[in-house]
Amino acid sequence: MPNLHIFQIGMVVAIYKGGKYQFDQKLLQEAFAEASKIYKERGFQRRMGYGKAPAITTEDMAKAWMSDGHPFTCENNNEICANALKVLEAARKSGVPIFHTTTGYVGKEQWDLPRWDEKIPMHTLDINSEWMDIDPKLNPQPEEPVIHKKYASNFFGTHLAQTLYKLGVDTVIVMGATACACVRHTVMDSTGHGFKTIVPIGTIGDRVPGVIEWNLFDMDAKFADVEPLENVVKYLEGIDSSVYKR
Repeated sequence: MPNLHIFQIGMVVAIYKGGKYQFDQKLLQEAFAEASKIYKERGFQRRMGYGKAPAITTEDMAKAWMSDGHPFTCENNNEICANALKVLEAARKSGVPIFHTTTGYVGKEQWDLPRWDEKIPMHTLDINSEWMDIDPKLNPQPEEPVIHKKYASNFFGTHLAQTLYKLGVDTVIVMGATACACVRHTVMDSTGHGFKTIVPIGTIGDRVPGVIEWNLFDMDAKFADVEPLENVVKYLEGIDSSVYKR
């Protein structure tokens, strides 16, 4: 049968048909259940919990990732943005600081282009292109800074950590794309910088189904609390903006 490929990743069967990947969700959940037993027996999957002074950082939620038609476009981007907007709106009402990021490179020569371009088409990310604008589905506000980064993590080579320390932030909520690269690197760096780190379910994008599930499972086991969307929204609604240092 043309355009039909079946392959196996560990216990999980994936099918590539008609230009899309489909995973056997039952087998995926069975694999997670078995892995959870091993992790919990060894002291993994503990909870960080929520702190008193959160901040939100969106990861590459610009049009290149969250709108159709770009090499970096994520699947289900409308749903991802709709879920992320619920978190953002709760944060805005409570006065929680929000920092957006986008990855892009300058000029025709793109001297700032990383070696990463040898693997993926980073050269398509022109910082002056409209593709680099934060997607309007998030309703970005003028007071929400947009950090221009060159590499995967929102922290690497940026002022984000220093700014969060100055504000007295103790918890970082990460949303965006992609699960396997930039989100994962940001989550690991967030924890490395000493922040409790939260990832709301339904706000993370990628281009291949299964990648999101595997990465969220693994991050929840080691680096962050992956939490239901409604729990994160409720948490943000209860924040008093007086907790931040000005």
